Amino acid sequence: MVDTGKIKRKKGGAEENVSKASCVVEYNRGIGGVDRQDQFLACFPLTRRCVKGYKKMFFYILNIAIYNAYDLYFKLPNSTKRSIVNFRLNIAEDMLCNLSLSNYPTHGRPSQNKWQTRLQAKHSAHFPEHIPSTNKKEHPAKRCHVCVKNNIRSETTWQCKNCLVSLHIPKCFEMFHTLEYY
Repeated sequence: MVDTGKIKRKKGGAEENVSKASCVVEYNRGIGGVDRQDQFLACFPLTRRCVKGYKKMFFYILNIAIYNAYDLYFKLPNSTKRSIVNFRLNIAEDMLCNLSLSNYPTHGRPSQNKWQTRLQAKHSAHFPEHIPSTNKKEHPAKRCHVCVKNNIRSETTWQCKNCLVSLHIPKCFEMFHTLEYY
């Protein structure tokens, strides 16, 4: 038994020193990080959505790895304070930026399936559209975002439907959506 340095007050004004087992004191001293990790991971209950045990284990280990990366990131000297939700979103965005769909060779006749790879980009792809008209201009034009970056003064009537950025078609549109530094 180890004296914790705390005092327990009893009725009648009597005081008593609080003592605990040394293993309990050691456990409480080292458990702080694990409790914090469990608290953060409780906000992202991915494991209960899976039926198979190996999937639950995979997502649990993935969550722990993301939290450990989050914790290490803030120990860097020039890190900016950001929530774990934003940190997870940045990881997901970076992974999606580097993702490329594999072009597997197919054999036989093309599939008649309604869900095809050409339809996968329906909600996340970028499509060109004309800049919508305003009260002052029926066919408005704006400076191209890529051309402005390259110190070229040129206007266009097209914009990306998703990003709402004015771009020339097809060259600047492709450069903006495929190159990090255009």
